[in-house]
Amino acid sequence: MRFSSWFVGVLFAAAAAQIAAAVDDFITTPSGLKYQVTVHGTGPQPKDGQVVLANYVGTLPDGTEFDRTRDEPFAFTLGQHQVIKGWDEGFGLLHIGDHATFVVPPALGYGARAMGSIPANATLHFDVELVAIKDGALADALADAIDHHGLVAAQGRFAEWKADHFGRFFPNEGQMNTLGYHYLQSGKLPEALAVLGWNVELFPASANVYDSLGEAEVKAGDGPAAIRDYAKSLALDPKNTNAESMLAELRSAPGAIDTMRERMRLQDDLEAAFTAQDQGKPVDLVSLRRRVVDAVARNPAAGADGNLVNNFLYLSESIDLQGAVQDWKLFVDSPNDKVRELAHDKMGLAEALKAPLELKFKAADGRDVDVAQLRGKVVLVDFWATWCGPCREEIPNVVAAYNQLHAQGFEIVGVTFDQAPDPAHRAKRQKTAGEVLAFTQEHGMTWPQYYDGTYWKNPLGQRFGIRAIPAMFLLDKSGMIVSTNARGAKLASEVKRLLAQKAPGIQ
Repeated sequence: MRFSSWFVGVLFAAAAAQIAAAVDDFITTPSGLKYQVTVHGTGPQPKDGQVVLANYVGTLPDGTEFDRTRDEPFAFTLGQHQVIKGWDEGFGLLHIGDHATFVVPPALGYGARAMGSIPANATLHFDVELVAIKDGALADALADAIDHHGLVAAQGRFAEWKADHFGRFFPNEGQMNTLGYHYLQSGKLPEALAVLGWNVELFPASANVYDSLGEAEVKAGDGPAAIRDYAKSLALDPKNTNAESMLAELRSAPGAIDTMRERMRLQDDLEAAFTAQDQGKPVDLVSLRRRVVDAVARNPAAGADGNLVNNFLYLSESIDLQGAVQDWKLFVDSPNDKVRELAHDKMGLAEALKAPLELKFKAADGRDVDVAQLRGKVVLVDFWATWCGPCREEIPNVVAAYNQLHAQGFEIVGVTFDQAPDPAHRAKRQKTAGEVLAFTQEHGMTWPQYYDGTYWKNPLGQRFGIRAIPAMFLLDKSGMIVSTNARGAKLASEVKRLLAQKAPGIQ
């Protein structure tokens, strides 16, 4: 089971109201980090190279919780780039026993890249507690031994340190797991197997360590070992659905492990391709396409392939939207139900790409909207909802682009997936048209909004096969859809590029 470098730890019951503390109460550092100590401790401050043990709750600006510590404090080594920059800086300012709130801007968090449920360009809020400090991490010492002296030498040192009860080195399951995945993702299987195996020795009562070792064993092609360790993980934690599904697939057929290995490698390569594209580097889409098609064909019943294909299609759309239509067609007759359904949804969008977009409706505020009347302008059709965390996180970026470029010919049309109130089945996401309009006014979203209260049955969403929001369709001056994911910094740069193009009929 994979963990990011800062996602693990103990239940930390900080009140969500603290997140909304007045900005004036915060100290802002030169880097842009905002922090406020809410309870003052009496212990020392950590130094670079020391291990920090902390409890935390992480939320987005709208209050959506994306992670928290649960079973034990999260551990990381200060100043070693093991966590986001805001954490390295923020915890260096605290003392043992301090409770604090961090407001981490995107530049000190994950920047323009989405991370799980955290959207791109997200400002992150953390309520934290600095629990303890340890002199040095066992994981760091082992990484140094492996990287500078080799795996054999590191194996000898681990045995020596273990015999000495690890002395000043602090063994932590999360740090060891992160180190193991570092080697796994770097293609260093022997090193990954060694580190994850040591983690099993250190924490034999943890279901997670066997789950992680099982993944490395699948990548190594050791089916019997993977079955053994996934079974141990499931025995320790019967609710571990990852171990359960991996175990079932390993036992499904004699050659199942080969399919699983290729899928894992392919997922890693897709992640690398997204990173390369973000950095403006070339991506071998032809090779990735062949491998994805082959993976689905070899194991059409694998549920995980739905996610694999979805990631590939998103990458394809990001590189060449018109060319992506051919990729959608590859899967319309797939024997995999999830893949076939995904491809059929995409074909609705394929039809919309053939001609200038036609879209007419009566907006929630009474305005008549006809996208055809906006020819000659650059138009964003923004599919969103007030209950959608990533959508709300994107709002400041969209508003800023609109305010900057509207006078030059940039227009926005909103399509909200908010659900009308249902007295018999109340839910947080339910809002009247008036409540949606109040929200848009509060956030500076002055453009018209489509609202019918039908949630995912929204006919405009179904027309374009939208299964996740935000979906941001950018139209050029002729009304043609040129992008379906104009998010983050990409929005303003793409709008500027399209504004610079001549409108149809202009010589």
